[in-house]
Amino acid sequence: MAAGRLQFDDFILDCDRYELARDGQAIKLEKIPMELLILLATSDGHLVTRNEIIGRLWGSDVFLDTEHGINTAIRKIRQVLRDDPDRPRFVQTITGKGYRFIAPLTWIRQPSDNGHNAPKTAVFTATESRSEFQPMGTDAALASAPMAGAGVPRSRRLSQFRRLVLLALVVSGIVALAFRFRFREPVPAPRVIGFVAVLPFANASGDANSDYLSDGITESLIDNLARVPELRLRPSNAVFRYKGKEVDVQKIGNELGVSALVAGRVTPRGDRIEVSIELTDVRDNSVIFGQHYSGKSTDLISLQEQIAGDVAERLYSKLSSAEKQQVTKQGTQNPQAYELYLKGRYEWNKRTRSDIATAISYFNQAIAKDPGYALAYSGLADAFSVLPQYGGAYSENYSKSNAAARRALQLDPSLAHPHAVLAANEIEYDRDFVAGESEYKKAFELDPNDATAHQWYAQDLGAIGGREQEALAEINRAHELDPPSPIISSVIGFVHIAARRYDDAIATCKQVAAENPTFAMAHNCLARAFIAKRMYPQGIEEAKAYSQLSRDRYESDFASALEQGFRSAGWKGALTQGIRSRLAQRKSDYFSAFEIAELYASLGAKDMAFRWLNTAYREREASLLQLETDFYLDPIRSDPRFVDLLRKVGLPQ
Repeated sequence: MAAGRLQFDDFILDCDRYELARDGQAIKLEKIPMELLILLATSDGHLVTRNEIIGRLWGSDVFLDTEHGINTAIRKIRQVLRDDPDRPRFVQTITGKGYRFIAPLTWIRQPSDNGHNAPKTAVFTATESRSEFQPMGTDAALASAPMAGAGVPRSRRLSQFRRLVLLALVVSGIVALAFRFRFREPVPAPRVIGFVAVLPFANASGDANSDYLSDGITESLIDNLARVPELRLRPSNAVFRYKGKEVDVQKIGNELGVSALVAGRVTPRGDRIEVSIELTDVRDNSVIFGQHYSGKSTDLISLQEQIAGDVAERLYSKLSSAEKQQVTKQGTQNPQAYELYLKGRYEWNKRTRSDIATAISYFNQAIAKDPGYALAYSGLADAFSVLPQYGGAYSENYSKSNAAARRALQLDPSLAHPHAVLAANEIEYDRDFVAGESEYKKAFELDPNDATAHQWYAQDLGAIGGREQEALAEINRAHELDPPSPIISSVIGFVHIAARRYDDAIATCKQVAAENPTFAMAHNCLARAFIAKRMYPQGIEEAKAYSQLSRDRYESDFASALEQGFRSAGWKGALTQGIRSRLAQRKSDYFSAFEIAELYASLGAKDMAFRWLNTAYREREASLLQLETDFYLDPIRSDPRFVDLLRKVGLPQ
């Protein structure tokens, strides 16, 4: 990179200090966009190809999605320069080639120390710098110079000689520079790896009680590598379906849509632990990096830091010391707190009501060992946020989730996921839609590759209605980040249902069910879509499939009630029996008042429908977001009470 300071428009770019200022005010710009801006600005208006950018910024043997990295860096440069890509003033895109810096530039040069009367800063443009020296050939320069000893004092002869040498150097430098830009050598295309996946590490001990350790090391490594600049990782929920399976690198790589895989084995041996890892290029099955680690169990945190650092450096060789420190940090130096956190995440991933309660206990124990452990608070926020989906009360759990997420961010503002938890809670529980969207944006700024956050945002947008294209864009982004995820694919179907595109929903969720035969939620999506189309027998069959795969006795009772009622009295009979089933469930356990209201509304029992909708309002159910999109509520929309409820809920218009 060139040295010095450049001025263009009302900006000053300090190439030495990596600083950009406008009207004397510093402008924040991350490392990669800053390096790219310096590269473009110091290329004398010449085209800089994408391969040259990759070679200069990342190196020619890089293992990340540099195309995405370049696009992101250009976007950030344009944001800070307020440059319009369609009418550029600074950075011009040469389609299919690269970029050119097109604004007039002025170099700002510091004066030499021996300049007696020089001003503090000497400014000269490229043209002015050339005019300081008259272009002349070497022969002309020698002919015009006085010969040594021809009546000229020695000190003066030396001074003239130095000027001649300096002139020759400048001329040759200009020629070399011109040659460089006129006949620039192409930079070889780098070896680019787009997405990377970390497969679940195998528990080689044979003891299932140690699964939390191998799973925890896997998740921690994924979290660590997610902090590598521009690296794109498959999230943990995309890879854990391969747990316990034979590792066929190329097959799994193709299924996940990645170019590189990290696999490993964890072997606890008494008070020691051994970890073996291997980083493989999926395309040619070549091993990029392999290593065996061994240490005391009490040194697990240091071991994890070393593994994360080693793998990160193989994927991104230009890590700065500050970046490496960020990548390798584990959040706590207390080994007991770390182990309890790993156990909490292990239980949370099971996603049953009892397992989530166990996870909460582990997270609280980890916090007791280290009150400054931000990730433990983040885990607690996750656990409380999902409990209402498994029978927990909304009011109690959302407030606890919010408190834990805010504490996590107080302790570590760099965490992204707590912002997504706060976003969902703000929208679904507090109904503060502006604050919720703001939190989602913060989550995406910190981690644009959090597939779950994009999924949640899509669900909220789809449920509210009126922004279907944004909802589809968000869920498609989540699907791009995590293609194998059946829950993300199912949410695509639910977004279609909210937008009344029932055939699209059926096609999507049929495919999910075919590809994931044991995944229950795909059948829930199909049941809802078929019922919306008044294809009641098919809807009831899918409700039965959902209950069988979810192994939920309440859902089984409900599906049986629908089937029996439909046989005796058609869809009204099914609704009547379904309501009885849900009311019985609510007497013995928590069940959604909103879903009971749906059944009454579809039956045409308006008074009972509004009674249960108002109960859902008092209980602050998240399902109220669906008021304007839920087809079950169509029979009561013309009632003035519905308009009043919409006003109370305060859905954005």
